[in-house]
Amino acid sequence: MSKYFNRLGEHVNGEWVRKNEVFGRHRGNQPTADLNNHFDEETLYFLSERVINHLADSLTLDQLWKEQFKERFNDFSFFTAPAYKAFEGFLFQIAADLQLPSSGNPNFAGTYFDEEKVDRTIDKLIKELEQRTQKEPKLSREEKLHIKDMVQSMKRFLYHYRHTPAHFHGEAIDTLDKARQNILSMYRIINETTKTLLKANLIQAKDIIH
Repeated sequence: MSKYFNRLGEHVNGEWVRKNEVFGRHRGNQPTADLNNHFDEETLYFLSERVINHLADSLTLDQLWKEQFKERFNDFSFFTAPAYKAFEGFLFQIAADLQLPSSGNPNFAGTYFDEEKVDRTIDKLIKELEQRTQKEPKLSREEKLHIKDMVQSMKRFLYHYRHTPAHFHGEAIDTLDKARQNILSMYRIINETTKTLLKANLIQAKDIIH
């Protein structure tokens, strides 16, 4: 789940007891098996606590859907929200680690209420990530091509899903299958990009809670 999982709590008389207050009230009850099914261990070791918790929310929502809700909604755009938050947090995390020029404050405090500002920042981060990795001598030709493919996937995903599903006049995600395809695309981008950057030692899993 993450390298911090066992340090942050323990089971006492069948109940999870937290040792430290961290983001995510339900740490210890998160879908560990599902996280491991979708993400390599090295990716989960790298990702921040907050990103992991959004991914866990996404997987928990999917499980609840299978058990209870089925096809009961006209628009499944909301279903993608936790995964999108994880995707956005992942971009901010690698931008800070790679010291990309537009990463600025790694917490982006005060910017989330300015949608246009966040959108411009994300666009710049993706452009900077592509430029940095294509010039990076630590990456092999195959790894550079792989990162380029991931960046193109990021661009396609953001173009199709960043705005319209969130707005009244936007295009609805009218089936659960469409929402799931969207989510799985985000999972793949996070996992594959992280593994490639870790392999080249451009990013590292930190030995701190982050």
